[in-house]
Amino acid sequence: MNRNQAIIASLCYFSVFIAPVIVPIVAYFVVDEKETKRHAIRSLLSHIVPFAGWLVLFIAFLGGAIAIDGDSVMPVFVMIGGAIVYFLVVIGIMIWNVIQGIKVLRAA
Repeated sequence: MNRNQAIIASLCYFSVFIAPVIVPIVAYFVVDEKETKRHAIRSLLSHIVPFAGWLVLFIAFLGGAIAIDGDSVMPVFVMIGGAIVYFLVVIGIMIWNVIQGIKVLRAA
């Protein structure tokens, strides 16, 4: 992988802060090198995981808020615990993306 390809691959990982889904998709379809495409797919998956987790958490909160007869089906501490776990996972994924972006830049 040459230096330009490494920069594009690392931008896919760093895009978690700017345009999480757009940059890896564009890089995947624009770049021809197989290694850069692999990094684009890996970063895209790591950008999709927080959204999927947010969707699950949102549905769980919605289910807890809309209960039969106004009684909450899901205790509040379970909702708060789920939110804490979600945010810890998101922070972990962000750190992983930064580490992977740095590794790709250092390898080139």
